[in-house]
Amino acid sequence: MNNRKVSKIKYVNLHAHTTCGSPFDALGYPQQHFDFCYENGSDAMAITDHGNMNAIPYIVEHAKKMQKEGKDFKPVYGLEAYFIPSISDWEKLKEEAAKDKKNKKLIDSESGFTIEDEAETKKAKSELNQRRHMVLLAQNQVGLNNLFQLVSKSYEPGNFYRFPRIDYDMLREHSEGVIASSACMGGVLSVDYWRNKDDGEEAVLNAMRETTQNMIDIFGDRWYIELQWWKSDIQMKLNKMFIKIADEFGVKLITTSDSHYYRPDLWKDRELYKRLRPGFAALSGDIEVPELGEFLKYELYPKNGDECFDHYKRYSEMFDEKFDDQLILESIERTHEIAHQRVESFWPDNTIRLPSFVIPEGMTDDEALETAAFTGLAGLEKHQQTEEYKERLKRELKVIKDRGFSRYFLTMKAISDRAQKSQLAGPARGSGGGSLVAYALKITQLDPIKYNLLFSRFLRADATDYPDIDFDVSSPMQLKEDLIKEWGDDCVVPISNWNTLQLRSLIKDISKFYDIPFAEVNKVTGKMTFEATPAAKKDNGIVSGVYTPTFEETMKYSPTLQEFLKKYPQVKTHVNNLYKQVRSQSRHAGGIVVGENLDKHMPLLYSGGVRQSPWSEGQNVRHLEPMGFIKFDILGLSTLRMIEDAITRVLQTKGNAEPSFKDVRAFYDEHLHPDKIDFDN
Repeated sequence: MNNRKVSKIKYVNLHAHTTCGSPFDALGYPQQHFDFCYENGSDAMAITDHGNMNAIPYIVEHAKKMQKEGKDFKPVYGLEAYFIPSISDWEKLKEEAAKDKKNKKLIDSESGFTIEDEAETKKAKSELNQRRHMVLLAQNQVGLNNLFQLVSKSYEPGNFYRFPRIDYDMLREHSEGVIASSACMGGVLSVDYWRNKDDGEEAVLNAMRETTQNMIDIFGDRWYIELQWWKSDIQMKLNKMFIKIADEFGVKLITTSDSHYYRPDLWKDRELYKRLRPGFAALSGDIEVPELGEFLKYELYPKNGDECFDHYKRYSEMFDEKFDDQLILESIERTHEIAHQRVESFWPDNTIRLPSFVIPEGMTDDEALETAAFTGLAGLEKHQQTEEYKERLKRELKVIKDRGFSRYFLTMKAISDRAQKSQLAGPARGSGGGSLVAYALKITQLDPIKYNLLFSRFLRADATDYPDIDFDVSSPMQLKEDLIKEWGDDCVVPISNWNTLQLRSLIKDISKFYDIPFAEVNKVTGKMTFEATPAAKKDNGIVSGVYTPTFEETMKYSPTLQEFLKKYPQVKTHVNNLYKQVRSQSRHAGGIVVGENLDKHMPLLYSGGVRQSPWSEGQNVRHLEPMGFIKFDILGLSTLRMIEDAITRVLQTKGNAEPSFKDVRAFYDEHLHPDKIDFDN
């Protein structure tokens, strides 16, 4: 039975947040927001996380799934950007502040993982900390690429200060195909109110007029002013001012929900999630369980059109404010018009992007690979240049060419060539050792014919995924730095990992809010995995070895945990709703993306001073290749470092006081290369 709601008023929420890009501020992944939104009577939704577009792969993946299920639902791609009028003016302010040594800690700010604090956005006391919100939506692929570039630029040193920031100059450069709106109580117009309210209403309106004119100059009729309807007298006052400004300038109004969780009953879970942010308790001293009242001033779930109009009527009457019903109704319905008439229906371009600089001028990918492979084969031992080797090489090249993977192998060769100028590389790891092409290109060091290794274990003509060659070196960090230095940080980007809230820590954290004795909690978290493991292994047919039970298996098979959650059902509810929400950002141990102008094709982040991808690729998620980016694994093998050190010592004993890497390499190639070792004797 279909219980999907029907809304009489057409509406699309064009302002929404998820845990992917608004950690510790928003709850739930795009798929949960989309599913609720659809069942609640909407047929489209925009995800607009704070300052980034980390959620895009989830959006695309789930929207395609919904379409396959026959659900007519349209994703809209966007973000809620952090804005200041002029970064160059801010730099001058920073230089002045830097003259005072007391400000050094205030000024030093390395780009990285950010957590939104709207109260600070609205009322930042320091001029250096001033920032505003604005919503940016992609009308089409051109607009999406402009948003990617805006995000990438906003994280660059100089633009990033505690938060990734854009300004008018950047908006002018990247406005094509972009729709913009004024956002929330921390938005571009609202901050005009917060900064000028002490000087009277006319001062506020004049500031809003200046901002509005600037935005119209950039976006034209793609600039919209947002109305929101909360249990707040200040919001009502702002709405009045926004309507006045919109009328003066002929700007269209929209109503948004600014959703931060995907069901109305999740408000308390979201408040607890906010309190789990690093340093929250130290800053506020607040580890109490939030109660109903204050937090339901803002019902931050994805409403349908009828609910939006109902909230408008309810809260405007509560504060005895009079608005034009027809004007507000139009502002609600206009969102549907924007989503379906102004925004194109499109999937992000996922053309595979590998670098062209690995292809010699005047050659195609296939020609370059064939030339390099046969040149490599010609440089091998004479017994490796027989017809058997040549025919095997041709067969492999045909599969590689037919699959369109020539540039992948040439990129892998370029990485290998760069590595082996300064460090030892491993002979081969995994099925990649079965490729004669990889061996001829010196990506691997094992002769697959000699050791009877199968190419089909590595790459088949009927498979769909890209090859995955794990490349071992003695110093992977050094190699990544060398590649970034040589090719640029817009061509070589380490891959991000997104760490999430896990069962053990969640139980401990949630229990603190309910004053559950630590000893009781510790007893449960100490036993639950041990109890659940045998039954979970049996379920999965695992007889021996290490196995970690999943969240569901631990809940199912640990009697101690079951008793605890039965005693404290509120903990179970919160754990279920907060499990796997984003906790922090880290860096993949070995993975990098290699391409060209990556900042134009993905919204790059910085972390710890290093540019990183916004999307992950690993055991739990597979987001890079479906978006057109191939992961290259550069892994560290400590044995290789030991071999380098051992060779260095041998050379020193033979009279070479300071062996160069060239000397180490020559010794290795002569004595330790797999082709030089007789493994049979």
